[in-house]
Amino acid sequence: MSMHFDALAARAVADGAISAEEILSLRREGWSNGSIEPDEAEAIFLANDAIRDATPEWADFFVEALVDYALSNGSPRGYVSQTMADTLVARISRDGQVDSMAELELIVRLLEKAVDVPTSLKDFALRQIESTVLTGTGPTRRGALTDDGINAVEAGLLRRMIFAAGGDRPAAVSRAAAAMLFRLKHATLGRSNAPEWKSLFVQGVANFLLASAHDQISSDRAAQLGDDQPRPVPVR
Repeated sequence: MSMHFDALAARAVADGAISAEEILSLRREGWSNGSIEPDEAEAIFLANDAIRDATPEWADFFVEALVDYALSNGSPRGYVSQTMADTLVARISRDGQVDSMAELELIVRLLEKAVDVPTSLKDFALRQIESTVLTGTGPTRRGALTDDGINAVEAGLLRRMIFAAGGDRPAAVSRAAAAMLFRLKHATLGRSNAPEWKSLFVQGVANFLLASAHDQISSDRAAQLGDDQPRPVPVR
């Protein structure tokens, strides 16, 4: 980590704020050697903890830098290791709950960008968004916090999570995700749900059922093909 990067991050911690110009400088310094280093990632986390009113510029930098850090340190590159997953979860959920939109976006983006991530991280992401929807509190809400249904932001995050490349079932909805959709449906009946949520529920469940049916057909066909193979004639 360069002295300039360290000084900028330390100033953000001290001031509780960071300007657009400082964020641009962090971008230049952070990627000067091609990727975000571990000490730079730690400095970014500390700055994020200290910044009182995160701007969209800061949130974008936070997510991009830490996704790069997580994927660059995987073996092979593009995979999130169990150690990295445990570190990220511990770092952004001291009380078991993600506290900012940027932190939740970090997890969602990792699910989208990674080739694969540990099951513990997938489960953590689903728990966070489900908790936010059911309690009416959490990082995805805008303005007053209520428990009046699923808003468009939450529906968008849910869609990205359940169809993410690094999710439980890439490009298809997993059993765990489908079960979550049903729990959310029952919990929000009669509430002011966004149209995006209604569309997602129908599409998500249909995707799960079609994929499951295909898996079953494939299994049955495999068994049939096995029965079609010539069998050895017993020697008498």
